[in-house]
Amino acid sequence: MAYRRAEDRKRARRSRSGPAPEGGSRQAWTRVALSRADAVAQRLSGPVAGAFAAGWSAILTLLAVGAVIAVAWILGAGSGSITDAMHVSGISWLATHLIPISVPEGSISALPMGFVLIPGWLLWRAGEWAARRSGACLWQDVRPMVGIGAGVYATIALFVATSTANDAASVGPLSAAIGAGVFALVVFGAGATKEAGLWSSIVDRFTPKSRIRMRAGLIAFGTILAGSAVVLAVSLAIHFSTGLTILDALAPGLIGNLLLFILGLAYLPNAVIWTSSFVLGPGFAVGQGTTVSPFGVEIGAVPAFPLLGAVPEQSSSWMPIVLFIPLFAGGIAMSMMSGKRPLATFDRESMIERAWVAGFAAALMLIASWFAGGGLGSGRLVEVGPNASYVAGATFVLVLLGGILCDQLRRLRNWRADRKASRPVDLRDKAGDILDVGRHIG
Repeated sequence: MAYRRAEDRKRARRSRSGPAPEGGSRQAWTRVALSRADAVAQRLSGPVAGAFAAGWSAILTLLAVGAVIAVAWILGAGSGSITDAMHVSGISWLATHLIPISVPEGSISALPMGFVLIPGWLLWRAGEWAARRSGACLWQDVRPMVGIGAGVYATIALFVATSTANDAASVGPLSAAIGAGVFALVVFGAGATKEAGLWSSIVDRFTPKSRIRMRAGLIAFGTILAGSAVVLAVSLAIHFSTGLTILDALAPGLIGNLLLFILGLAYLPNAVIWTSSFVLGPGFAVGQGTTVSPFGVEIGAVPAFPLLGAVPEQSSSWMPIVLFIPLFAGGIAMSMMSGKRPLATFDRESMIERAWVAGFAAALMLIASWFAGGGLGSGRLVEVGPNASYVAGATFVLVLLGGILCDQLRRLRNWRADRKASRPVDLRDKAGDILDVGRHIG
């Protein structure tokens, strides 16, 4: 096959350097040398393309994480042998998939969600390449390709977890295989189905009403996150001096500052979700026995991390105002859901529609809060982040209530507009305008 490709390339070069074909068509100069049959013959089968693409994606991300760890090790950010650096690289690679790390007397499960973009982007691109290289365009072609790719990815994660485990930190082989396999199944499969043009068939499986409900719930979830990001930015600006004090106390040096900056960016999605739990009411914890919510702040010493400088030290009377953000999100979602005509206030069907939207937004918040929280080792930091079930319940209640209030306000506005339109006209008040019109006509 390689010899055949080389001969085709030589033939193509000779045809470009020779005289123009009869007719002088411009397309003849740029015509592809390979025939359609040759192109089809050079395609990879779906399972082979999936295994090859997923395997290379895993190896490339593992090398990228290992390179960062090796540079930090060489520049003095770590200590120990090169074997220890390799162990840290493998465990860090597994951590980018949000797989919990076991440490003595505890676990590290509140992992930075920003690092998911590294393996996620490569897996997405790998799925697109596999679908394009295999020519998959049907579900029966995509399913084995995605399944084999996820299996290869999970096998590599299993090997990495087994070979990098030590007494200081380890990842369970079963957890590594399941976590990486599910991650690859979702991301690799999403890229492959998009390239194969199968997303429309997935959307068509839902009824139009279900799609509107999910879109409205997604809008409510996104509005809460956007408002929480604004609150976080304001808090970071207010407590900027606190963050500088933490950095001065750490004195990490140039390499340490760079690593802290990267780690802060990676933890930024976690911080937005923690702020969302604050905005929704239940709040979050920064250690056992601590609470940071709009109704009270009970907190002791927090870890020396600049991003945690935005955590308020005491409650304030203005804090409950942030509860208007999820109410506003519910109103926006209901406006998108019902269009120009608001839903009835306590009608059974209207309440079911609102419950669907609020439930979908609560489910998204439940998943996000579950990934954003967890533990950071043993002792006091065994409990960090929001309580996912409480945050989901608050999301459901506030989005539902916001939808009801929005419909009531819209109904009041429509009532006032209809009343103004149907108000009888007093000719005595309009006599001057009528005379002016008559003069102009005359």
